[in-house]
Amino acid sequence: AQKLLELEKYRQEYGHCLVPKRYDKNPSLGNWVNKQRQNYRKFLRGENSSMNQQRINALNNVGFIWDATSIPQSQRSSHSDRAWNKMFLELKKFHKTHGHCQVPSSISLGQWVVRMRFLYRQDPSGKAKLALTQERIDLLNSISFSWSTRSEAIWRTRVEQLREFKREHSHCMVPRNYPENPQLSTWVATQRKNYNKKQQGKPTPLTQERIDQLEALEFVWSYWDHNFMSSDYNVNGAKLNEMW
Repeated sequence: AQKLLELEKYRQEYGHCLVPKRYDKNPSLGNWVNKQRQNYRKFLRGENSSMNQQRINALNNVGFIWDATSIPQSQRSSHSDRAWNKMFLELKKFHKTHGHCQVPSSISLGQWVVRMRFLYRQDPSGKAKLALTQERIDLLNSISFSWSTRSEAIWRTRVEQLREFKREHSHCMVPRNYPENPQLSTWVATQRKNYNKKQQGKPTPLTQERIDQLEALEFVWSYWDHNFMSSDYNVNGAKLNEMW
């Protein structure tokens, strides 16, 4: 079932199910597809095989090609273009209806959007990716496509706000009660909690890249360890017991 889902994602991206036998991005999928063709030929010859009619039907439903040699390369490219254009038109309709391109990842269009963002991060110029050329990047930009998720945009905003705070106060110890920007105060506390979870081996959205970003600002993960903390320390009148 998992391989069938991976094959469906491949089809959404490339417009066909002709996974190369040596597919670097997912070698096991390429091997699995090749194995299905071998088992299918055995099934047709009446030989012992794990292939059955139920599996044949499931593969047919995703447009599986049983004879990889029957489709010329030029036609494969055409399939890919049609599939990409179909998804783009769906996204265009979504944008017209909702005013944005933040599609829930729980639906196939949302998974396609996630894939486009992933490909863009790998190669923003569009030069190295057949699945996301510069022409396709331009089409997505024409409907105000966001190349980052909402959470990524919020992260960048908060980091910049923290940078501004540090410029003003020479440190990153945002007070617990900080009326100038209560969202920043809450966000800073959340990052410390996430860091503690990471230290304990628990799942957290705080990646090493994000940790490095904060540490570049001399972010303090535990305010008790901060070497200039004292009983009379304050930020805009905020005493120690008002700090995170």
